[in-house]
Amino acid sequence: MDVRGLLPFLLLMPMLAPASSLREPHPELSPEDVVRIQLDALRDNDRPSPDSGVALVFRFASPGNRAQTGPLPRFAEMIHSGYAEMLNHREARLHQGLVQGDEAIQPVELLARDGSAHRYLFILSRQAEPPCAGCWMTDSVLADPERLPDPAQDTI
Repeated sequence: MDVRGLLPFLLLMPMLAPASSLREPHPELSPEDVVRIQLDALRDNDRPSPDSGVALVFRFASPGNRAQTGPLPRFAEMIHSGYAEMLNHREARLHQGLVQGDEAIQPVELLARDGSAHRYLFILSRQAEPPCAGCWMTDSVLADPERLPDPAQDTI
């Protein structure tokens, strides 16, 4: 088999990777991508090492969020005590998100490992300052909202 014909395809492969495979904030990621990355990390929290998922979630926390909840050990304690049902959850479903300018809301329903259902609103903003200018990052997560927003009617 002549691999020279495959060379252009092989060179393009990094560009063909899905946005959700990125593990750092990046301007290519949508608010939905960011939330999905964080949920996947929390689902697999202890792989490859303990709390590696929490550490990845912290990387996607906005600078304002980090200032309130960090450093990482404090952030991890907050997740374990206030959002334990997110750790190693069974599945998560993202609903239609709402984006207005540089702000976004991403509703999520989650099935915890014990089978209990939980709902959240991820609040995100597009960052203006380097090193993450243009990146969507999570400002906060509201647990158990009374209702999920209807993007056709609600505004941020």
